[in-house]
Amino acid sequence: MSRSTADVLDHHAISAERGFLPEADPPARFDVDGHEPSVAEYLRAVDRLGAELPERIDEGTFRPAVEGLETPPDGTFGVLTDREATRLCMLCGFFASAYVHELGADPVDRLPAGAAVPLYRTSRRFEREPILSYDVLCLHNWKRRDPAAGFDPENLEAVQRFTALDDERWFVVIHVAIEARAGAALRACARAQRAVREDEPDALVGSLGTVADSLEAQTAIMRRMTEGNDPEAFANRYRPYYEGFDELVYEGVEAFEGTPRTYRGGSGAQSSALPSIDAALGIDHASTALIEKLFDMRSYMPATHRTVIDAFDAGPDVEPYVAASDRRDLREAYNRCVEELAAFREVHFGQVIQYIREVTGDTTGTGGTDYVRFLREMTAETEAQML
Repeated sequence: MSRSTADVLDHHAISAERGFLPEADPPARFDVDGHEPSVAEYLRAVDRLGAELPERIDEGTFRPAVEGLETPPDGTFGVLTDREATRLCMLCGFFASAYVHELGADPVDRLPAGAAVPLYRTSRRFEREPILSYDVLCLHNWKRRDPAAGFDPENLEAVQRFTALDDERWFVVIHVAIEARAGAALRACARAQRAVREDEPDALVGSLGTVADSLEAQTAIMRRMTEGNDPEAFANRYRPYYEGFDELVYEGVEAFEGTPRTYRGGSGAQSSALPSIDAALGIDHASTALIEKLFDMRSYMPATHRTVIDAFDAGPDVEPYVAASDRRDLREAYNRCVEELAAFREVHFGQVIQYIREVTGDTTGTGGTDYVRFLREMTAETEAQML
């Protein structure tokens, strides 16, 4: 018998308080105690380069530093915990993107082995693509200033950045705060599916109310993006580092056999929160091209997150149950969820226009999509689900 969605959420520690954020706060540096000297020294060197990254970019010394970075000692990947492997993946993702997209520098078509090998090996461990994607850019890239306080943006810091700009910190922590608030919706979506399965309409009304409240809170946080993130700084100072790779050789990665690789850049479309909510509610994205892009984005998520989305996809969907009901309160509760979901997407679309098109004129997102068409279709198909 297949596990319920709630069981899958429990198994992967997806809580109402944190959503897809890790169960324990991400480490700000490697704890090398217990590692043999060669591994410990390697991890210290990676930590140092991460700390130096913004300054080295400004000085123009970052590329030589990556070219001089040694590959991990033999046996390193076998002794790293998942938390350590995630941090190594994050740092090497930053190294790779800073190396390839360094502002004002000549184009490159190769990524040195010191960054390429650990990025590939750690990414394979989590069954994700080897590039700086949303999971390590945001979900595992934060710390709390007061560990006893919550996930408000003022209490959050980005562990790793490309620049010293506080705008970049604000961009990251706004996403972290949104993800934390999505946790309540994820758990409520699981309860909603159980209510449908067990034919408990009263329980479904309550669960849908929690989903809508969570979506409203997520949108409220997203609206705060403009408080601390200047569009000019975003578009021209650090967003270029979120771009994808086009025909890039990963040196030292034997599995690629020297074949250049192309990957999408980091994008909010790689978050697992809204795809999970869509799946549970039964929001149907009918456009073939849109579906293809959404499923391709899933390959940039860790396998554990894809498992959660798959569990929600397995149903039962909420929409058919509500549509077949003659209860007005049930339809109102469902429609409020759809309204809040559409509102989130509409606010996001407005910010993308403000932060990208109005500054640069660019219509392609870091994930490689025509974001105007992509986001408009997402919003329209959401609104069409109103009952």
